[in-house]
Amino acid sequence: MSAALDLPAPVAQPPQAVPASAGEQEIRALLADLDGQIITLVLRRAELARYDQSARRLSGLPASELAWENAVLGRYAEALGRHGADIGRALLTLSRLPSAHAPAGRRASQQE
Repeated sequence: MSAALDLPAPVAQPPQAVPASAGEQEIRALLADLDGQIITLVLRRAELARYDQSARRLSGLPASELAWENAVLGRYAEALGRHGADIGRALLTLSRLPSAHAPAGRRASQQE
């Protein structure tokens, strides 16, 4: 296990109630905070998924497992509707290891 994976998982904070008198700046500050938490969680998910894919490759298995990815999409679609599946697909894409067979330029662009 890499040292990066030994980090404690981020603690999800409960949603803050929006005061009835909240102004646009206060609401946008709450949204910016949520965006930061979402980005942190997406990066953590990608890190764990890449670790899993690396372990699968080292075991001689394909990096990804279609049934698992379909289950992920199903969870997002069930919880968030049709657009939830789009979010799930984006997360799976962000979490993929670069293909061992892709041209070098493509691998570099996938990591950005």
